[in-house]
Amino acid sequence: MFRSVSPVAASVRDVISSAAFPTPPATRPAVSPSVSTQWLCDHLGSDTMVVLDGRGFGRAAGPSEARCSRIPTALFADGFAAADDASFREITLRYGIDSSSTVVLYDAGAGSKTAGSSAGSETAPVDDAARLRDVFRSFGHERVTVLDGGFAKWNAEERPTESAADSSAA
Repeated sequence: MFRSVSPVAASVRDVISSAAFPTPPATRPAVSPSVSTQWLCDHLGSDTMVVLDGRGFGRAAGPSEARCSRIPTALFADGFAAADDASFREITLRYGIDSSSTVVLYDAGAGSKTAGSSAGSETAPVDDAARLRDVFRSFGHERVTVLDGGFAKWNAEERPTESAADSSAA
């Protein structure tokens, strides 16, 4: 013997059930900690991706000669010295980054980054892209990845570059 449920009781049950067990929102797959140069080359120009050139990020010295060329569409990450959530949000919006954006960071790459150089001292490697990734994550942006090998590998593979002067996105 089955008892029928009134349409009102069924709709109330559905509302209570959906409130208690909401359908999870559609989410984009997690981004990997690093991407290959081939992956980046294949995805350049994507509407949901922003490429940031982190060479020299956080250092007082201005843009160097090494930054005269960059990966196409890349923006220089000089402006990401945010002190609080509000300023970080303002900076990311200015760069076209929102919560759905995948941010790809790169630095000079293996063998070409040093800091603390002075006469008679050893130089220590600097991982600008990883430091910049940490800034993004500290403000809750998890869709951030680092380019394997950085600009040095990109350039060694003779992948496309553009002059920093050719773009207003500097």
